[in-house]
Amino acid sequence: MSFYEIIEDITADAGIRVRAKSLEELFCKAILATFNEITDIEKVSKDKKVELEVQGELPYLLADAINQLLVLHEKEKLIISHCERVEFKEDGVKLMLKGGTFDPERHPSKLVIKAATYHRLKVEKLEDGYLAEVIFDI
Repeated sequence: MSFYEIIEDITADAGIRVRAKSLEELFCKAILATFNEITDIEKVSKDKKVELEVQGELPYLLADAINQLLVLHEKEKLIISHCERVEFKEDGVKLMLKGGTFDPERHPSKLVIKAATYHRLKVEKLEDGYLAEVIFDI
């Protein structure tokens, strides 16, 4: 998928770099990029709705949101494959997402992502939009 880049200069972990026109789009792309590193999200259904509210401040809010979704992945084998809406609130963010259940018969395994870390975590406002970098513990 071309909506994100892999961060190459990491020895034991993995990472993504995402650019977007808005902060909402940045969160969507970062979440989808995370799950695309787990499996090919284009092959995953969108039959399960997920609403998630996360409290915190940038840039930690992004890692915390990803980590809560990774917990759902671990517990329920949920793969997020579509981002419906991101709403920023005074104390955090509300995410409306869709996805499906990971099935190793149909979905190729890529990385096993344990968590998004605060190490080198970045959410920056640029002249033409936003940039995020997230490093994963694998």
